[in-house]
Amino acid sequence: MSIRLKGFMQFAASGVVFSLMLWWFIQQRAANPDFSLPGGPFGLLVMMVPGGFALAGLVQSVTGVPFADLSARWNALKGWQRGLMGFGVFASCLLLLFGGLVAYGYLTSGG
Repeated sequence: MSIRLKGFMQFAASGVVFSLMLWWFIQQRAANPDFSLPGGPFGLLVMMVPGGFALAGLVQSVTGVPFADLSARWNALKGWQRGLMGFGVFASCLLLLFGGLVAYGYLTSGG
């Protein structure tokens, strides 16, 4: 089985678990706005574990590199390459974050 397929399967399985946990939490909060997870902030950390596995699977699926080998490949890059790629990832994340916030504000304000 290829690493991309393994990564996709990890992404899909962990993503489903994370989505179900998030859906459950949203349903509880919608039914009772005072609802809080058992364990407080540690409950959220437990919810993040499948999300982390899903993201690791996504990285493996996109790059075709086992997650354990990514650190060695990253360190093999020249400094300017790491800087450029790091800045690109950072800028992409900001774009997704603020784009999502703008879309949320637009959709909840009535258009």
